[in-house]
Amino acid sequence: MSELVIVITDLYLGAEPETAPVPRGTLPGLETFGRFAHAEPLPESWRPWAAHWLDLPRYGALPVASVAAVAAREVPGPALWLAEPLSLTEGVGRVHLERHGRLRLTPAESLRLAQDFNALYAGSGFALTGLPGGTLLLGGPAGAPVRTWDPARLPVETLAERLPSGPGAGALRRLGSELEMWLHTHPLNAERAARGAPPVSQLWLWGGGAGAAVPLAGAPLRAEVYGEEAYLAGLVTLGAGALRALPDEAAGVLGAASGRTLCALEVSETMGRVRQADLLSALADLDQRWIAPAVAALGAGTLERLWLLANDRAWGLRRRDLWRRWRRGRTALEALA
Repeated sequence: MSELVIVITDLYLGAEPETAPVPRGTLPGLETFGRFAHAEPLPESWRPWAAHWLDLPRYGALPVASVAAVAAREVPGPALWLAEPLSLTEGVGRVHLERHGRLRLTPAESLRLAQDFNALYAGSGFALTGLPGGTLLLGGPAGAPVRTWDPARLPVETLAERLPSGPGAGALRRLGSELEMWLHTHPLNAERAARGAPPVSQLWLWGGGAGAAVPLAGAPLRAEVYGEEAYLAGLVTLGAGALRALPDEAAGVLGAASGRTLCALEVSETMGRVRQADLLSALADLDQRWIAPAVAALGAGTLERLWLLANDRAWGLRRRDLWRRWRRGRTALEALA
C-alpha cells in the first residue's frame, strides 16, 4: 500500500481536564505522530482535506448536508440538514453531550423514526429520510441562512449556547424543541431501554445546505474508503465508488489491493460500546487496533506514507521521518492539543 489516511472524525480537544498529559507509552502510535510527524492546521475541519485527497476538491466547499444527501435514496426538500441522533445527559442546571452520547442507530431504527416523523409532520414542509451510518437527513423549505454546529464539537458544552442561530434559525429551533418532546415518549426509546441501550434524546440539526442535485465527478475514485460517516458516504458516491465496512483493526486494510486507503474512526463509537470508557481508554483502544499497527507497517516499509487527521490538524509521516531520533518526545495528548 502506498498511502493510508486515518481520520478520527470526532476527536476535538479543548481546555478540558481530559487533555492533561498522560504517561508516555500509553498511546505509542499517537506518540510517534507527536514526535516525528509534520503537522498542518485544518481550518475547515477534516472534510475538505479528505475531498482534496480523494481528488474531489470541488466538493470540499459544499455544505456537509448537500454532500451527504447524495447517498440518500431521496432528497426530502429544497433545504437540507443532517439530523444526528444524540443521547443527552442532564447536569446541574444544564443539559450537555458526553462523548459517548453520539449514537449509531441501526437502519431499521432510522427508517422507523423517519416514517413516524413523516406521518406526524405531513404537510409541514419538513421530512426525514435515512442515511448510511444511522444518521438521518432532514429536508425543509428554503429560507434565510442558519448557522449550526457539528455535534462532534459539543461534548460537555451547554447545548443552549450551540443552538441554531442566524436570520432563519427560528423554525429550526422550534422544530428541535418539538423533536425532543416527541422522542421523549417514542416507543423506540422504551425498546432501547429494555436492551440497555441509551435513549435517543434529540436529533441534532446541523450542516445545512441546498437540496439541488450535485453533479457527479468525471473520473472514478482512485482510493478505497472505509467507515460509516455520512459525509464520506456522499463523497464516495460522487466519485462513483462505494463506502466499505470498517474492519475491526488496521490489519484488515493494510493488505488491501488499493494503493490509497482512507479509514474513518470514531471515538464516540468506541466509548458507546463500553459506556464506562473514558477518552483515554477509547484512544488507547484505537491506538492499539489502528494507529500503532499502521506506524509499524510504515517502519517495516510495507506502507509508504501515513496520515492522521484529528483535532483540526493533519499529521503526515514518511518512513524517513522515523529516523529523526533527535526530536523531543511528547505524550500523545500534548501533541494532539
